[in-house]
Amino acid sequence: MKSLVRILARFWNNQIPRLPPLSSYEPTYVGAHLRQLMRDNYKVQNLKKLKPEQFQSYITNLQGKSDAEMEGYVDSAYQRDLSVQFEWGHNHDFGTFHLPGRMGDRHIHILATFATIYGIPPLDLRGKTILDIGCWTGGTSLLLAAMGAEVYAIEEVRKYADCVSYLKEAFGVGNLTVENMSLYSLDQPEFFDRFDMVFYFGVLYHVSDPILSLRIVFNCLKDDGMCFLETMAAEKKGSYCDYLGANETLNHPKYGKNRGGWNWFVPSLEALSRMMADVGFTVRKATLHQGSRALALGVRNKHVDMLRAGLSNRFIR
Repeated sequence: MKSLVRILARFWNNQIPRLPPLSSYEPTYVGAHLRQLMRDNYKVQNLKKLKPEQFQSYITNLQGKSDAEMEGYVDSAYQRDLSVQFEWGHNHDFGTFHLPGRMGDRHIHILATFATIYGIPPLDLRGKTILDIGCWTGGTSLLLAAMGAEVYAIEEVRKYADCVSYLKEAFGVGNLTVENMSLYSLDQPEFFDRFDMVFYFGVLYHVSDPILSLRIVFNCLKDDGMCFLETMAAEKKGSYCDYLGANETLNHPKYGKNRGGWNWFVPSLEALSRMMADVGFTVRKATLHQGSRALALGVRNKHVDMLRAGLSNRFIR
């Protein structure tokens, strides 16, 4: 009996507190408000200079479009299917038709979770400049624009950036800029000290250099600016990072549209917090959620230097 108690004690001591899944925060006032914003701004009755049937034909014909050449790949066999073939990212009800996305309503869930358990961002973002990294088909970018922010959205896959640009023009969203670019290209003076907030959702585990990416985000923020980060996380205690890499899925058809180079490094909650702190952030809060997802809020109090030994770009600002 004593040995069983010791085994159970070791088990519970190794457990990490986990909050409910992100989706559980959506049926709140905040979630309802965000969902209503999407309804009020992005249905066919809100179209500018486009007929509904013209819009629907263009949008629905994007699904399944396969085009590796436009992405500039040398050999599409080594690329993830999601980059080669168009897949709708976020659920979107356009009124006369509905498109299901591979991420479902996660754009609403994540923002609702931050606002509910962190108390920020505010629901009114007028006067704020925001960088949205990895916008896919624009769910988060369009939502932030509807909340009043001046949004700069980037996406490394050209076909998705083109899609969000089309939505921007179709709905006349004047406070949204969309660029086809990698986040590593943000390491330029024009982006330094520019944004009040950076939304870095579902991307960190897809980049090959998470430390460099976080430093770039740090540099893009103004002093007192905030990084809202959501990522896949390793549900391990301590500072731990799981490496998956391209070979995890390359040449394995069972992974479907996730094939080839989908995930690189998946940090534990402690590792994530330490990564953020090492590039200069004050980590105000970090939480692990059921479903192997983590949220973290990092604040750039002021611009500070970082350790440069072994840094992949030691001349980064």
